[in-house]
Amino acid sequence: MVEAARTTSAQGARWSRRRLRRLVVVTVVLTGLGALLTPSLGSTENSLSGVREPSPQATPAVPAAVRSPPIIGTNDAAGWGSKAARTILRAHITWNRVELGSRYNTLASSLSDGFKVLAIVGNVDDDTPLYTVAPGAWAAGVVAELRTNTGIAIAEAANESYLKGGVADPVQYGRMYLAAIEAMRFAGIHVPLLFDMTGDIPLGSWADAGGWSQDAGGGGWLRDAVNGVPGLAGAILANGVSVHPYGAVGENDRDDSGIAAVAADEAVADAALGAVPPFYVTEIGFDLGDCGAALGACSEGEQASKLRAAYNALLADPHVAGIWWYQSHDDGTGRWGYMNSDGTTRPAFTTLSAIAASVGR
Repeated sequence: MVEAARTTSAQGARWSRRRLRRLVVVTVVLTGLGALLTPSLGSTENSLSGVREPSPQATPAVPAAVRSPPIIGTNDAAGWGSKAARTILRAHITWNRVELGSRYNTLASSLSDGFKVLAIVGNVDDDTPLYTVAPGAWAAGVVAELRTNTGIAIAEAANESYLKGGVADPVQYGRMYLAAIEAMRFAGIHVPLLFDMTGDIPLGSWADAGGWSQDAGGGGWLRDAVNGVPGLAGAILANGVSVHPYGAVGENDRDDSGIAAVAADEAVADAALGAVPPFYVTEIGFDLGDCGAALGACSEGEQASKLRAAYNALLADPHVAGIWWYQSHDDGTGRWGYMNSDGTTRPAFTTLSAIAASVGR
């Protein structure tokens, strides 16, 4: 079924919020930089649930090997019909990213079509602040999802967790993530679980920062999480991170937006974790509906050209283990697609197919 009316989807809500955040970030950058976020070094007991978090010894601090050759995947490959799925698979784009619980782009349809799957697990509603989430209960939910939904090759611990509730809460996300790693270990589940990563974060809300915790000042999302949660560094190294570096080649906006933000994030990871874990670019794309923007394209030809340049840069990075294009078709989130609703393809599809055939798995 072609999802022409996905305008009220969770993805659409995420994208509206992402665009708002980028506008806010640009505005605040011009007003100056603030103090660093003070990391929480206290007890790892969750005051909401009374659950004691996993001990630092629960996860070995051993870096996972970067997969080679890299994954060349896509978001939203399933749910558009078997013909579209076959077209994508014949182009050597063999991985699909899904959010468990989605109505159309489902795990079942992805596996039935023949895709390997990266699945978002334990996704928290975009309007829910993480401080309201009990890590132990959340971890149990992740385990339940992975037990029920077999066939997942890689899991991602929620989506863009630094935006939840409009507030970045790295320590709470770190507690949630480490609780899930320990719960998965206890349950005998060995699927890699990716840690959401970004760079500089506001001390207040994304809409009203009131200062920043910055990578360059010894803070930022990853350092604040690792400093506040003993044992977290080893867990991230053993699994990997997820990044969404929308923007131009050579751009690095707050170690978050732009292709160059990936290398910046890797440098932060090396300093904070002691090594660089595998990096998975689980979303990257250029929106035909946003002409002139760094994450936009003014024509289908420009979209394909930007795709090629971005992938050339990312694939030259030995720490990048996979890239998932956002996304297969246009929908309520924008005109990101490499395919039209009638199943015909755009130049971006030809470019991505050539890349996948030459380097992907």
